[in-house]
Amino acid sequence: MSSSQKKETVPDSHTAMDADLFMAAIKGDSDVLIRRLGLPTDAQDEIQVTIEDSGSNSQQTEAEHHVAECELGSTATGFGDTLLHLLITGRHNELALKVFTKDMSLLKARNRKLETPLHNAAKVGNKEVIRDLSRLSPNVVKDALGETNENRDTALHVAAKHNSKGVVSELMRLDPQAAYKKNKQGFSPLYIATVEDHTSSVKAMLQADTTLACTQFSDGTFPVHVVARRGNAKLVEHFLREYPDYAKLLDSCGRNLFHIAAEQGDSNVFPKVFALTKDESPQISQMIDSMINARDYEGNTPLHMAAMKGQESVMRAILDKLNYDRAALLENRKGKTAFHLSFDQVWDTTDKIDRKQIGEYVKKKGWYFTRQWFDDVMIPYQNKMERIQVIGLGSVLITTIAFAAAFTVPGGNADNGAPVLGKRFMFRAFILANTLAFIQAFQSLFAVICNALTNPEDIELQYALYKFLSAASCMVIAFGLGSYVVLAPVSLPFAIIVLVVSLLVGSPTVFPVLSMEQGLYKHIFTFPRPNIGGLFALVLLTIPLILIFCLAFL
Repeated sequence: MSSSQKKETVPDSHTAMDADLFMAAIKGDSDVLIRRLGLPTDAQDEIQVTIEDSGSNSQQTEAEHHVAECELGSTATGFGDTLLHLLITGRHNELALKVFTKDMSLLKARNRKLETPLHNAAKVGNKEVIRDLSRLSPNVVKDALGETNENRDTALHVAAKHNSKGVVSELMRLDPQAAYKKNKQGFSPLYIATVEDHTSSVKAMLQADTTLACTQFSDGTFPVHVVARRGNAKLVEHFLREYPDYAKLLDSCGRNLFHIAAEQGDSNVFPKVFALTKDESPQISQMIDSMINARDYEGNTPLHMAAMKGQESVMRAILDKLNYDRAALLENRKGKTAFHLSFDQVWDTTDKIDRKQIGEYVKKKGWYFTRQWFDDVMIPYQNKMERIQVIGLGSVLITTIAFAAAFTVPGGNADNGAPVLGKRFMFRAFILANTLAFIQAFQSLFAVICNALTNPEDIELQYALYKFLSAASCMVIAFGLGSYVVLAPVSLPFAIIVLVVSLLVGSPTVFPVLSMEQGLYKHIFTFPRPNIGGLFALVLLTIPLILIFCLAFL
């Protein structure tokens, strides 16, 4: 098989690589590989001779040469990796170059994931072998750069995913157009690098081709917008300094990078950027000032975007920059200032007690931002939202685990389905503890969800609430009946107790609410105020324990 022949090795056409050859490739054993494959003994000088005349200096017989060629080009591991794959992955670059000179078509050989040796080089960051291969035969290497794996990723896609800056630089030097190619998901190497926050790879691509900075992605955004969405302050700063024209680009909604960063709520971007107004040229400062006050196609400034999302830290950063003046007066196309949007966002998600405090602020300060708005309204509101999220997530976790534990009992089940440990005292205690854990976590989750869905003016939320109540009642009944089925073969009285506890303790979470006015459920689930004292809390904690260990004796 001549090295000048073009071929694409299909994984299924390979024969199994024997153990000696495999181990030699893994370890980089040059003696075995030179003997078996007839590779040149010296490195670069003899490699060049071999390229010019691959057969004239061979010391092998014709039969030996044929066997060596077959082992070189037609053998592969079970995964489909050829010798060139293995040598490049193991960074045995000198041997890889020798194999390449014997059969250059191996550079396009694919394993079972359709990866070529260049894909492997990109994964392990082996920039040296790419540089050396391109020196020996740049056209062959450049041709192989277009090969794609099963995800239609080129070697540059893989290098971008693994943040192999050196490989990215080498591949971009060989073929700058490779940065524009898209994989199966429609992502280019630059998009992957920006989304993955691979700063060094992004900079390497832009350095090789600055026009990449104005590449518009399928969602209408540009690289600077993706960087801002990810909160990558270093790259945002890099764009503003090195590519100011591209930093001003707008997405399909007319938003600049500050709109997107404000919407995401990443406050790291703004202090870094605002520092540039002090350290950089007046042109940069003016550009940043104009972008901060710029409006999108809906008339929203970055402050409007942050206000709509309740991004307190971002709002503070922007207002500190603007000295709490002009931004509050700018209106969007709906006639709303950023303060109006912030007011609406907080007002719609708070109860009557909190609304009273909000109303008092507006009476005293008017419809303007002050530091008091954040200290007295926004921060308490956000703290409340964070507590609700933590309680909700914790309740979901406990409910899920408890429900599963009710039917995957310790010790397993006998052939008739009865729990093996069902007659033991500790098993009964476990079942009761698990039942009460499920019910109380479910009640907590129920209260959190109802708090979010109770809005008499929203028909869709009303419908969702009643559907949730119906599903919740079914879930409580299912838990009780399932526990009964599991426990009845062991102890019918105990199974009835668990069923009754589930229905009597769990059902009041659901059924009374069905006949009540909206919001009245809060009187059922309102936790005692801290000033009542710790005695009531202690009673609440000890009652479940008393129930568990008393009822387990029955």
